Amino acid sequence: MSKIIRKLLLSVLSLTLSAIMLGTVTYAWITMTNKNFLDGLVVNISAGDKLEVSLDGITYYSTLPSDLFTDALAEIQMEDITSFDGETFRASRSGAAGAAIPNIDYASLTLWFRTDGAERNVYLVENVSDLVQYDIGMDGTYVVSMGMNWRSDETFVNGPNEIDDIVHVGDHNTYYASDAVRISFLEEQIPENLLDTRNADDLVQIIVDPSGDPLRGYGVPYGALSYANKKVVHPIQTPIEKPNVVNELTEFFPHNPYVAMNENSKIMELIEDGEHTDLTKTYYVGKVTLNIWLEGWDADCFDAILRDEIKVQLKFRAGKANTN
Repeated sequence: MSKIIRKLLLSVLSLTLSAIMLGTVTYAWITMTNKNFLDGLVVNISAGDKLEVSLDGITYYSTLPSDLFTDALAEIQMEDITSFDGETFRASRSGAAGAAIPNIDYASLTLWFRTDGAERNVYLVENVSDLVQYDIGMDGTYVVSMGMNWRSDETFVNGPNEIDDIVHVGDHNTYYASDAVRISFLEEQIPENLLDTRNADDLVQIIVDPSGDPLRGYGVPYGALSYANKKVVHPIQTPIEKPNVVNELTEFFPHNPYVAMNENSKIMELIEDGEHTDLTKTYYVGKVTLNIWLEGWDADCFDAILRDEIKVQLKFRAGKANTN
């Protein structure tokens, strides 16, 4: 929360993007490790035979050189910020402090993908956040953090039950920065691609809450907001409107692993660009902005998560929409 959380500084930010082919099912995932103090940056991005990645849409790599990310992310000082649409970020709940700055207050990267495969929709898949531990990961999408033990200096309500969810002065509890993380994907039209005739209404724009818990989501009156209101003279009101947030990721039909059951976490569509591989297969290209931030309106955005450590892994899957 603004005025509660000041900075979450990154010591090592490790971002790995890779893709593999299992049969003709394409997967990709991103792994990010976030520590307190900015000391160094290690970024590795690689792709498999059917999926290539680029930062500029011109030069594509099967393995993206890590130094290409160094300048973009070197100045990050993750602040508690807020966004209603995953695109416009404010440095405080009210917005009075002005716009948040990308790659200083929050992480923001533009990624291009291309493939010559048959599956041209890209989905974020397999949220296993509840199954992993900080030092033991697994395949899939997850956001996990070490957790910080905090002794409360106020009595406040930390859940929907005003009797059972009371935290008293002196109570010790563990709080997790991972519970306050939000991730947005903003698909972009590619104007230089004459075959990409989509307009803004055709493009995907989603916010994902990796915790998958809407009861502890944006603008609830308990949790961090209840605590914050113990510290101010004039109570902070809950927002009237709340953003649309994806809590459950897309799954695929068991009998047809290439077809998505829904479009919940579709992040982009790859569009033909008229270029061809050496084997005369057509390339399909997509462009997306990835934003990762600490949501200041989240129920778990306490002071205590300031010095927590976060790991993020995002797994993507190329597939087809369900046309039935």
